[in-house]
Amino acid sequence: MRFGFHVVWWFACSAILSAGCREDQATTSAASTQAASTQPAGASRPASSTTPGGRAVEIVWKPIFRGVEMSTAAADEPRPLQVRAVRVDLREPTIDFLVTPSNAAEPLDCGARTTSEFLTEFKCQVAINGSAFKPLVGQRGEAVDVLGLSLSRGDLYSKPNDYDAVLIGKDHRVWIDQAPVKPGKAFHGVSGFHALLIGGQNVAKADQLHPRSAAGVTRDGRYLILMVIDGRQAGYSEGTSTAETAEWIRQFGAHDALNLDGGGSTALVMEGPDGKPVVLNRPSGVVERRVANHLGVFARRLP
Repeated sequence: MRFGFHVVWWFACSAILSAGCREDQATTSAASTQAASTQPAGASRPASSTTPGGRAVEIVWKPIFRGVEMSTAAADEPRPLQVRAVRVDLREPTIDFLVTPSNAAEPLDCGARTTSEFLTEFKCQVAINGSAFKPLVGQRGEAVDVLGLSLSRGDLYSKPNDYDAVLIGKDHRVWIDQAPVKPGKAFHGVSGFHALLIGGQNVAKADQLHPRSAAGVTRDGRYLILMVIDGRQAGYSEGTSTAETAEWIRQFGAHDALNLDGGGSTALVMEGPDGKPVVLNRPSGVVERRVANHLGVFARRLP
């Protein structure tokens, strides 16, 4: 059984990541036909989309865990970009979530961890960085303060501020709540900065280019989308504005979406076949930054 998981995981992830590093992601009808004929069993059918730069891309979802799929995209216009996304099926009964717990009686809100350290410590299968925070620290466990809402298993240990938030109920319903955020019956939640998409409308700004992390939910509420865009890496991936980020997460299926903390904090991680974390993107600081909170996904391995 474990051997089978290694084969599926390696096939899916190596195919996705190698595809994401191709220099030209423009899709021709001939290439689309060939890709469709050579898709591995279990891969979702590709959906043709366009990037904010107007180039055609294919969004192909490939299973990495039960109820969890991964996709990748790249662009060379209007600048080089590398994008990674994970889609979580909220109707899959074995899926569960975790936001980084508080540090209880310790100072401030949390002990700092990289996204990989969070995934390993709490035995998640997928994790993304969460809220903005202060101060920047270097050592694991140093006390940091979440800027905005942080809600873990019903414990609202950091209250909402002027930032919007992604909230998850006990029933795994996901929604984006704009400030002033009212957690209500939410069981987990993290603030980001501000919404990217509300009701399918792009409400973000054409601002500076940075690495980006984002979370969104599809129109029917079935899928949670976690996405990262690398940046600050000339010739490889140079980042996006928040308005461009909104269009990218829309391509992956989001109808409502939130801009999470980005820049050097941007990280999307999954559990590898040996149980060790695999960073799916290339953080702008070369190594992962230790941040305050994270959103983790628990999922079972593929049969």
